[in-house]
Formats: sequence, C-alpha cells, structure tokens
Amino acid sequence: MIAKHKFWRVLTRIHKWAGLVIGLQIVLWFASGFFMSFFSIDKVHGDHMATKHVAPIMTEHVISLEQALALYPSNADQKIHGIHLRSALGAPVWEINGSAGVVQIDALRGTIWQGIDEASIRGAAQSYYIGEGQIKTVLNLDVAPKDYRKGVPIWQVIYDDRAKTRLYISPDTGALINVRTRLWRVFDFMWMLHIMDYKDRDNINLWWLKLISFCALLFALSGVGLVIHRVFLRPKRKQQRLDLKS
Repeated sequence: MIAKHKFWRVLTRIHKWAGLVIGLQIVLWFASGFFMSFFSIDKVHGDHMATKHVAPIMTEHVISLEQALALYPSNADQKIHGIHLRSALGAPVWEINGSAGVVQIDALRGTIWQGIDEASIRGAAQSYYIGEGQIKTVLNLDVAPKDYRKGVPIWQVIYDDRAKTRLYISPDTGALINVRTRLWRVFDFMWMLHIMDYKDRDNINLWWLKLISFCALLFALSGVGLVIHRVFLRPKRKQQRLDLKS
C-alpha cells in the first residue's frame, strides 16, 4: 500500500516538473498549430497573388555554337566541360562552363551577356503578378532577406497591396522563384515556434526539440496515469471507507 502511495506521489511530481519545463512550449505548440490549420498551403505560398510561367525561348537569329565558343577565354590548357542554350525571359543565352569558369554569351548580339536589367525585371514581375497593387520598390539583393532563404543575388519586387506581396525573381533567367506575403511571414514565424528552429526554420531534428518533446510525452503519460488514478481508483477507496463506517 505504501509502495503504491509513493508511486502516485512520484508520478505527480513528474507531471508537475514536466509541466513546468514545457508549459510555455506546449502553449506555443497548440497556438501555432491552431493558427496553421486555418490556411491552405497554396494560399500560404501566395499562389493567389502570382502565377509562375516560362517564356518560350527565341531561337531565331541565334549565333552558332562556334561563334559563342570564340568568345570564351582561351589558352592551351583551357577545357570546356559543358555548354547549353538557356532562356532569360525568352531571350537566348549561351552558357559555357569550362576551366575559366562559367561565361554567359548573349546569343542574339554575340557579346558577353550583361544580365537582366531592372526594366525587364519590372516587366516580368507584372506578367507574374495577378493582384491589384502597384510596384513599390525593385531591389537587386546580395544578402538574402528573412523571407527568402535561398541563393543570392536575387531581384526583389515589392508591391503596395494589402497582402504586402514580394516577388523574388532570378537575375539569370527572370523566372519567378518565390512569392512572399504577410500571411507567409506570419505562418513562417508560427512554424519557427512550432519546430523550435529559431535560425533556419527548417530543421526538425534539433536536440532541444527532442528533449522538450520527450518531456511533453512524460507530461501526457503521467497526466493520463493521474486521471485514471483519481477517477477510477479514489472513488472505490471512499466507498470502502463508507462501508466500514456503516
């Protein structure tokens, strides 16, 4: 009898201490999970604000492969590893990869490709955007912002709409890489709280997440045990005492 009494006392302490350690995180798990369950992933990704499409590449009047190779830096030890024709908002670009690195050739003009300018990025953004706002700012970023965690440089086009839409467009191809809205940024913050990755927000194997999850498991199991004890065992003991008195 004493051993059972000690067991329930120990279980109560485990439940209290586990609740003390993880109480705030449990609230954050429930709150973030509750919030994220309200929105479809398509809306979070901003599919209602912009649509991705690929401009067909223009192949007329393209310089030959030999002409493109003639513009690549040459010496006795130079080797070409690969070459292909790619699209930059529909304009053809020869991309040559060799010992001297990657060189991009304007396949229409036969000159070193200078990249996509701001005016072209604005035009591309307008072709992707399906909202009701206007372009507020266009930036060529060398440092990735918090809502874009991929390679740089990258073009960022900011709109003045209610959704606070930002389009991220590749400086090499003009392709739409990501759409970010205020909802995405709030969702991303909630996801950070949920998985407890406060830096990169994509790692679900952090040791402190495992520790808190283990404590949460102890909290839940000990709570179930205490409920069973108090609901199904205590009434029987009270009934036994009443029988003895009578």
